[in-house]
Amino acid sequence: MKYDSEFVKRIVDSLVSGWKLQETLGVSRKTVYRWKNRAKHGLPARFKRTAKRVWNKISRQLQKHLKRLLKKTKSSILAWIHSKKVCLRTVQRYKKKWFPKKPKKKVKPKRYERRKLFSLMHTDRGIKRIKNGVRCCFSFYEDDASRKLYALKAYPKANLINTLDNLQLAKQETKGFKAVLTDCGGVYRKNFDKNMNGIKHIKTRPYNPKCNGKAEAVVKKIKRFLNQFTVRDIAHANRLLKRFQREYNNTPHSSLKYLTPNQVYSDKQKNGAISAVT
Repeated sequence: MKYDSEFVKRIVDSLVSGWKLQETLGVSRKTVYRWKNRAKHGLPARFKRTAKRVWNKISRQLQKHLKRLLKKTKSSILAWIHSKKVCLRTVQRYKKKWFPKKPKKKVKPKRYERRKLFSLMHTDRGIKRIKNGVRCCFSFYEDDASRKLYALKAYPKANLINTLDNLQLAKQETKGFKAVLTDCGGVYRKNFDKNMNGIKHIKTRPYNPKCNGKAEAVVKKIKRFLNQFTVRDIAHANRLLKRFQREYNNTPHSSLKYLTPNQVYSDKQKNGAISAVT
């Protein structure tokens, strides 16, 4: 609340002359006694408001010294230690002003879209904690053209042996496919490529899940589905995952113009839109 200088002076003078504080003034006790204490020490009872922004002003010589240190690829902390006459925030502000960072170029994620069946399969793995904190690692394959789900299976560990087992299961269910898209995880490295047997292996850019967004969306849906149940063990998880796979392949997708993956698969099969697998 703002008070006039005359109002403040009148209250302070009355307090000094021995007048007792009344509650009807509409001013808090703390404020009134602060005015009185300032007047006792010879200070103005009412201070003017300070500016909202107060910038640190340093000498030109110190500015040149800081600029020289920062130009030698010194960090702002080292420049602050060597100067000793300025705060760290000021050094950081000057560094941002003198040496602005170049904005990174945004790289658009590459989208993979195929029209023919089994021309490209998306694969990914997810981890879900089940009863007693046991880890349940599931893996799957999804056809890019029809969005049909294959080889959805749970394993106790996400290692190379289980990944290769899931690959063989996908080959049996699909009877072969041309290429597979994976992320840069440890289970999809050199040893995984040795067991591809003519299947092209495409990797996404590191730390860029948007490139494999179709598989990432399936992982979220599987976790949401498993959260509805109390999964006892891996065998129970596999029974639930079979049910999810059946429901997923018979559920309309907005990306498929509200057709189910099974319907799209049968339509493409009739039209002969199946990639030739060698």
